[in-house]
Amino acid sequence: MKKIFSQVLLFFCLMFAMAAQADVLGDYSFVGTLGDKIPVRLKFAVNGEEIAVGEIYYPKAKHPAPILVVGAPTNDEGWYSLKEYQSDGTITGIMQFKIVENDNEEPYISEGTWTNPKTVKSLPMKNFTTNDDAQTGRIDVTDYLDYEDPQNIGREYAYSIWNPRYNAMMGGTVKFRGAGKYKLHFEVCNAPGNIAEGKSDLNRPAVLGEATHDYFYYDNVNECGYSFSAHFFKKFVVLKSTTVLYDKLKCFGMGVAFDGVYIKVVQ
Repeated sequence: MKKIFSQVLLFFCLMFAMAAQADVLGDYSFVGTLGDKIPVRLKFAVNGEEIAVGEIYYPKAKHPAPILVVGAPTNDEGWYSLKEYQSDGTITGIMQFKIVENDNEEPYISEGTWTNPKTVKSLPMKNFTTNDDAQTGRIDVTDYLDYEDPQNIGREYAYSIWNPRYNAMMGGTVKFRGAGKYKLHFEVCNAPGNIAEGKSDLNRPAVLGEATHDYFYYDNVNECGYSFSAHFFKKFVVLKSTTVLYDKLKCFGMGVAFDGVYIKVVQ
């Protein structure tokens, strides 16, 4: 009986690992410097929804510790945009860089910049090559693409970034509340500049995906044609617009929508 149980347990573990790997478009581990003096380790994985998740580590910082980075590939081939998020949702760094991948050599970052959003100080990303160290270069994809259990979805998520126009920290919040099994009501206020606000209809909550229950798609917010998706990870939720042809001025302020990474701040 114990042998059978062990075999069944192994089977499910293997199936979970295969499912996680099937959802991965790429994983990377780099070492390099910001400017000439700041050593950095950067690791991240990209899933099937083109959400990049990982960490950046500054070994010479006063209190070195991994910092969450989340972002996505851009529309330009090989280019990525990642942001650093503190535990309260504050964005402390923005990276734009290009990864070169050839058949005969390890991936490397050919060009890029790291920018402090408050001071607007930028540093070039230099000499970013694949980290082959057995310890610091190791990537466990599930550490990064760690999807949330529906029972642990938080009540509130938030982020903030410095807005030089208003000389203040601005950002967004998302609030969730249960509406039945695998169903959620939501309320979003995203205001990094202009304001995008919306909530689920009273009689039409969001329904989590049937297979994994760690995402949902919601159409026609505010009855103005705007649709978006929410993808839940252990520490944050990613909101992404899913419609292209809608009247933003009818729905929200100009140049703003729900898009963003919101860190869990209230369980």
